[in-house]
Amino acid sequence: MDYAEEHGIKPASRHFGLARRTVRTWVRRWRAGGDEGLVPCYPAQRKRRLPDTTRELLRVARVDHRYGASRAQVWLNRVHGLRVNTGTIQRVFREIGMPVLTKTHKRRPKQLTLFEKDEPGDSVQVDVKVVKLQREKVFQYTAIDDCTRYRVLRLYPRQNQSTSLQFLEELRRNLPFPIRKLQCDNGSEFPLAFKLAVEAAGIRHRYIKPRRPEQNGKVERSHRVDEEEFWSQHDFATRTDADAPLADWERRYNHERFSLALQGCTPVEKLQAKRAARHPGVQ
Repeated sequence: MDYAEEHGIKPASRHFGLARRTVRTWVRRWRAGGDEGLVPCYPAQRKRRLPDTTRELLRVARVDHRYGASRAQVWLNRVHGLRVNTGTIQRVFREIGMPVLTKTHKRRPKQLTLFEKDEPGDSVQVDVKVVKLQREKVFQYTAIDDCTRYRVLRLYPRQNQSTSLQFLEELRRNLPFPIRKLQCDNGSEFPLAFKLAVEAAGIRHRYIKPRRPEQNGKVERSHRVDEEEFWSQHDFATRTDADAPLADWERRYNHERFSLALQGCTPVEKLQAKRAARHPGVQ
């Protein structure tokens, strides 16, 4: 600083091998604050690289949609055309005070062999979810295709053989591909008469092993999605009130809701990709 004061900015920059702008800045700070003015002052928090609009979208993904970092990343890309690193997303989640969604007891799960059928209809899993409404208890029959995750959902007032046979007919009418195999648990709603009706329709039938719900893991997982993203968001009084919203939820699940298990695709997109691979060049 003494050299710059005596000889000027330009000679000082040449003498010490520094840029003139640097010397000029130091001289200005030294004149204003003395030696203390030369101590570097860095901000306590770096300037945010993400705009506030993107941070608000991440808050919506975490709080409203209850997405983790991976699902939030796919959601931002698909819905809003934004690409954000999962590490950055996790940092934003920590800043808004939600590093984790729920506090659960951590246990080491048994590792299962994961699989996926090659073609739509190769295996369709069927199960029943009990739903308690304000005035009655109803039963959601669910069928999910192992390959595409395409689903058919129906509500019934009873859970018995007759209802299961009705759902079988609904399933055959509404799945956009033929069923080659159907599997279910050993519940009383799926007796021998149901198995015979399935086989009479030209469909192979399989009961999963007793006390092995993981063998119907895809439909069990989809029921958890139903609870988190549909039933917990509504408060229906009767089955009549819930029928139409459930039908809309089925449509959104198949056509709009992307799945990480499908690499960010929807069930319909996965079905279209399978058909395109089977018949190249056919739209």
